[in-house]
Formats: sequence, C-alpha cells, structure tokens
Amino acid sequence: MPDTPLTTILKDFRSYRPGNHREFLAHVASRSDFLSLKSYALKASSSTALYILALDQVREFRWRHWCFTREYILKKTKHPVATGGSPIVTWLPNQLMAVLEAMEEVSEGAKESLGERVKEVMEGAIAQKVTLMKEVEKYRGERKVDG
Repeated sequence: MPDTPLTTILKDFRSYRPGNHREFLAHVASRSDFLSLKSYALKASSSTALYILALDQVREFRWRHWCFTREYILKKTKHPVATGGSPIVTWLPNQLMAVLEAMEEVSEGAKESLGERVKEVMEGAIAQKVTLMKEVEKYRGERKVDG
C-alpha cells in the first residue's frame, strides 16, 4: 500500500484487533517479506494470474467498503470528514485506488496471457477505477475537499 498518513493510521488500527488476529497478520506480512512474495509471483504466468486474483479479493473488499460509505454516509451528509476525523472522500478511495493500480501494473507487466478469468477481472477493475474516479470527484466537489 502507498506510504501515506492513512496507511499509518490503518496500521495503528491493527492494535484494536484481537491478539490472535494481530499475530496472524504479522506472520503473513513477515513471511511475505521474507519470501519476496510479489517477486516470486511474477516469475511465472500461472502465479502472476493467482497474484492478480488475490489482489482482486482485496479490491472487492475495499470496493464494498466504499459502496457502504457512499450509500450510508456520503449520500446522507455533506460533512467532509469521517467519524474518525479522516477526509472520507479521499482517504478511503486512496487504498482502493492503490489496489486497482497494483492490479493494472502487474497485468500490464505480464509477458504472457494470464487467461480469460484474469482478463475479465481486469476489465472489471479498469471500469471500476473510472467509476471510482468520477464518484470521488463528485463528492470532493460537493464537500469542497482538495486532492
């Protein structure tokens, strides 16, 4: 994820999770770093495809989060900040956009076809990115929020 103030806050939010959940996430992050997971995944088209499909699961979660926020907060109030004080219109989409851009980067960097499923996923992701950018611009304008 991008190195932003939001990422720092999200890492801090982990301290509120149950101990076994924190331990699991720390283990996964540690092993991923140790194994250079992304580099390893990009060595073969089959693992690159699986990597994109894993990123797609993160994208799906973040998209649902954005949709809930849009429907239950943004459409019901004109306030520029979320309950935690963050600029809701820019910070939440920031993490979703980072996943979409990572998916695009990996897909575009592939030297071979990644299969029909990945092609469909990427078509949806690219369309979703356009939709997200339009929605963010709309809500930023309504709330007079800078980038």
